[in-house]
This record gives sequence, structure tokens and C-alpha cells, in this order.
Amino acid sequence: MPLGGKGPETIAVLVVEIVLAAVFIGLRLYTRKVIKGGVGSDDYILMATWVLQALFVVLMIISSIYGFGQHTMDISAEDVRKATKIEVISQCVVSLAMGLSKTAVAAFLMRIIVAAWHKAILWFWIVTIMAWSILLSISCFAQCRPVEAIWDARIKDKICPINLTDIAFILCSWSAAMDFFLAAFPWVVLWKLNMPKKEKITICVSLSLGVLAGICGVVRTSGLEVLSETADYLYATADSIMWTNSEITITIMCVSIPVLRPLYTRFVGGSVSERYYRQSDKQSDGSNGVLTIGRIRKARKMDTEFAMDTIARPDITNTKTTTIGATKRHSDEGSEQSILGESQAVHQTREFTIAYEGGRLVEP
Repeated sequence: MPLGGKGPETIAVLVVEIVLAAVFIGLRLYTRKVIKGGVGSDDYILMATWVLQALFVVLMIISSIYGFGQHTMDISAEDVRKATKIEVISQCVVSLAMGLSKTAVAAFLMRIIVAAWHKAILWFWIVTIMAWSILLSISCFAQCRPVEAIWDARIKDKICPINLTDIAFILCSWSAAMDFFLAAFPWVVLWKLNMPKKEKITICVSLSLGVLAGICGVVRTSGLEVLSETADYLYATADSIMWTNSEITITIMCVSIPVLRPLYTRFVGGSVSERYYRQSDKQSDGSNGVLTIGRIRKARKMDTEFAMDTIARPDITNTKTTTIGATKRHSDEGSEQSILGESQAVHQTREFTIAYEGGRLVEP
């Protein structure tokens, strides 16, 4: 069956968006792994989201080949059954992807905040959005008995105790509400954290773009009512499919942008991690000599840990280089973990160089 109706448009939108999401996740993983040296739980959740999204796109391409996006009267009954069956499977998959995408944003924020009530709020959103996502995913096949009656109109003896449209309406509404909440939440909880102002702005502004995902959710939700009132299911659900994929893609982009700042900084010159963050216990390297070069962080009342490590100075022979630092580990208004660096705290640094050679002070 040749493509027709909204099928080509749906495929084009979904393919462009899945590629765009892959680019952002790839750059995010490169930044986390290569530049910052570690991948977090939010990265794994985001990767799982993309895998489910990619599977959703593949299923919808197959469904479009059988007639998705076209009017029922324009395709054969057999193609209608095949296209509908595959679309139902794809909806089961994308329901989980929706929940995981929001969970990834919440997990990202949990790496920054320290207040217990802030984390409790995020856990509330995580649990509820995943509960509705799983419920909708299960309901895609549990809505009717026998299950074949969902896509096969020839089966008349069936029982359909679950209204899938109602559950989808609740999930989509809750998902949109969570998008708007996650767009506003960082402005409230991050502004007093001990981290550079530029980073606060980067995180807050990028996550605020989640409003666009919320708008996609609202538009999609507003069109759900017609699904239970029309027999032209394959054509009527085309817009909802595209809006759903757009919402997931925008969410992936928004939560990836803050993590990409070190990559951007490296390309334009310098390194964020070198400028703001230095984890002392990962800087050591033995060599000979007596040269000392260090970074000293401004001492604060809550400074609880000092470190001194040795690193090499290749431009001077028979020398030794030492990094000296104080790390702020605990603070009521502090960040539990650096987002743009490896360190467990955000540091303010000053550089100085003191050189000794043969027992006398040498000008650096």
C-alpha cells in the first residue's frame, strides 16, 4: 500500500525529531563521559527514553506503510487491521517514553538540589507520571477482551471495560502540567545555590524551554476527545502522534542543553571545569623536583576538606607541582553536586604560582 494522507508528513516529522534527539543525547554523553568523566542516572534514563522513542518511530513508519494517516475508506480492511495493530503497539511504547522523559528532567534536578522537601516534590512528580505512563501502556492492550478486538472490527463478541481515551487524557494533562512545573521549578530552587550565575541562568533558561513541550502536550490533549467519537481512527490520530513525539524531543533537548555548556566552552576557548571546578583527588601525578603551583579556593565557614595533590610541570625539569584546595561539602544553600563538572561541590578559585628551585624563590 503506497503512502498517503498524513502518512508522509508523519514520517518526516518523526524522523527529523528522532535524529535531532539523537544528536543532543550523543553530545550530552560525549560531554559527560569525555569532558566531565562520568555518566549519571539521568543520562541512562534519557538513553532509555530515546531507545523507546526510536522504537516508536520505527513502528509508526511501518504503520504508515500499511495506511496510517489515511482515511479508512481509502485502504483495504486488511491494511486497516495491520496499521491499527502496529499503532496500538507504538502507543504502548511511547507512553513509557513520555514518563521517562519527564523523569530524566527530575533526576537531572535532583543532582543539584539538596533540600529534602525539594527532592520530595520531584519524587512525587516522578512516581505519579510513571504510574500514569505504565497504566496507559498496559491499558493499550487491556482495554478490550479479546485483545484482537481492538484492531479487528470483525470481532463482535467483545468486552471493553477500559476507556483508553480517558486514561490518555489524564496522562497527557498530567504530563503537560509537569512540563510547566519543571520549567518554573529551577528558578525557585537554584537561584540561591552556590554556583556561578551563568550556570544558573543556563540551567533555568534551558529548562524553561520545557514550556514548549507543555504547549505540545496541551495541543495534543485538546484533540483526544475526537478519538473515541470517530471510526476514522488511523487518520484522526496522526496529529496526536506528531505532537507526542515533538513533546518528547523538546524535553530531551531542554534537559541536554545545560550539560553541553562545557563542550561549548571548550570550542570557544577554555574549559568550564578548569575555570570553576577542580576535584583534587583526580589531579595527582608524581614527578621530581620542588616547584609548587596551586589553586586556592576562597575559604568559607563550611569548608570541611583540604586536599593537596601533585601534578607535573613539563616545561621545567626536576620539578614538582602541587594543587592545594579547600572543598565545601555541605551547605543549606549549597549545591549537592556540580552539574557542569565532576566535583561534588562548586568552587570559586584564584590561581597563583610559587616556584622554588634549589632552595631559593624563582620568579614564575
